[in-house]
Amino acid sequence: MSNRIPVLESLALCALTAAVLAACGVSAKEPTTTHVSATTAGGSDTALTQAVTDVYQKFFDGSTSADQKIAVLENGQAFADTIRGQADSPLAKGTKADVSSVKPADADHADVVFTVSLNGTPALVDQQGSAVRVTGAWKVAAATFCALLSLETQGKPPAPCAAGSVTPTS
Repeated sequence: MSNRIPVLESLALCALTAAVLAACGVSAKEPTTTHVSATTAGGSDTALTQAVTDVYQKFFDGSTSADQKIAVLENGQAFADTIRGQADSPLAKGTKADVSSVKPADADHADVVFTVSLNGTPALVDQQGSAVRVTGAWKVAAATFCALLSLETQGKPPAPCAAGSVTPTS
């Protein structure tokens, strides 16, 4: 019986990972909600926090179309097949991302802490992510999406995430 517990935990982790990744392309019955705390004072930091939060919310919202997700992801076209392939997965219903902090790293980069929940239950808590500003628009960093994809592939990055394939566009 003790051997069954690790197997069940592994299966649960795989199912959860699949659900989180599917959140990038599935319609959800409830809109994604995001709770944000500004990390620094000042109007520009508040604007940064809201802009980055909006991008994360759109990217993880199941009602967002694949094309819109591609548009808010850095180098989104490189991931178009992956995002479109996940678009019909039923696992993402009820998945959302809550952004807990956004901290500017420089004028075009921000560090993001977010939690992915499944049906209201936190699944991936306090994930470290990034946002980048590309031609004036904030986007989810490709490296953040690659980190989530690597969970699904057990540490083997998909082709667009391979070294040199994901080149920052900012």
